[in-house]
Amino acid sequence: MKREIWGADWFRFRVAGQAPQRFLGRAARQGVRLRSLRWQQGAFTAVAAGADHAKLVRLAKEGGWTFTLLRRYGPGHRLEKLLARPGVAVGAALFLALVRLGGGFVWSIDLTALDPAVQPRMRTLLAQNGIFEGVHLEETVLDSARQAALAQSDVFGWVSLNFTGGCLAVETTQATYQTVQEDAPQAPLYAKADGEVVAVEPQSGFAVVTPGQPVEQGQLLVDAVRLDRDGDPVRQGVRGLIVARIEKSYTAHQPYESTQKYLTGQSVVQQQLFLLGHSVSAGEQPALPEEGTRSVEWLPLRLGRLCLAACLRRETVWLQKEQPVHYTPQQAQALARRSCRALLYADFPDAVIEQERCVQSSEPEGECCTITYIFCANIAVAEPSPPGE
Repeated sequence: MKREIWGADWFRFRVAGQAPQRFLGRAARQGVRLRSLRWQQGAFTAVAAGADHAKLVRLAKEGGWTFTLLRRYGPGHRLEKLLARPGVAVGAALFLALVRLGGGFVWSIDLTALDPAVQPRMRTLLAQNGIFEGVHLEETVLDSARQAALAQSDVFGWVSLNFTGGCLAVETTQATYQTVQEDAPQAPLYAKADGEVVAVEPQSGFAVVTPGQPVEQGQLLVDAVRLDRDGDPVRQGVRGLIVARIEKSYTAHQPYESTQKYLTGQSVVQQQLFLLGHSVSAGEQPALPEEGTRSVEWLPLRLGRLCLAACLRRETVWLQKEQPVHYTPQQAQALARRSCRALLYADFPDAVIEQERCVQSSEPEGECCTITYIFCANIAVAEPSPPGE
């Protein structure tokens, strides 16, 4: 049976029948107040309070008059519809309770203010500091994450972490760089290798070599002390470049057979669900191997467009397998030459190669390559090395 609610309403009705004025007398004796009376032929219309609806209907029925409801005003019919669907009221109450009780949990992390290339790094930083969907966020944890983000000045300039109503908004400005050169050390510079000086470019200090002069490994190039006219020492910090032309040989051996690790395409996945501050087991999880390419994802959970205070941590290890690799003589020679150049750049990162002579020899197990380079590079180092090293 539909429940009717008339207490807060008022309505217009029509009463028709024999001697309808008698209806007015009975209504007055019952204490019912009528307004806006309008007479019609054999009938009348009036306005009454909703609380008197049942009483007027009963009076009309007892006197044999026809009672017709013309119009109803007020919130009663809306409340009747709400009572007919109790799930709406229960859902609203539950929603308000969740907002009240769940406001301290992280429901959503807004990273849209960050550059898309920086968002994964910020997401990882927050997770490392214990901040992800489903966790109960404390102010100390938020401050710790903020300090960790500020410490990464190579990416984040100014960082703001604003948490309100279950939403963590991350705002940041791009880092700017200002190079500050440290004071030059008061230590001489020595030759790193034998060569012929091509250019002398000291920013500070006293150069003791000139372009075109041959130098040997360990020889003094730039000194930090010079005597003035009175014989008193004058000290100065040393910084700069001494570019020399160097001739040096490197040897590398590349076997025909070796082993390398390849991705097999198979993976092992381990998942962990965090819900309202608790870790929920997602069933029996496989053990992750120690070797392999590892990746960790933090996946927020949503119900349509509605964010949930839950997050899924997924750790994936892509399996690798060692396989034998066979090189042809041409491939082995190319790899040996590349190894020689890698050795050169490991010793002299700024080397500019002018000439090279390559001597290759085939051996039963692989290819041997010896390359003599003539190149220009900075040979000034702070610590002298003994000749021959």
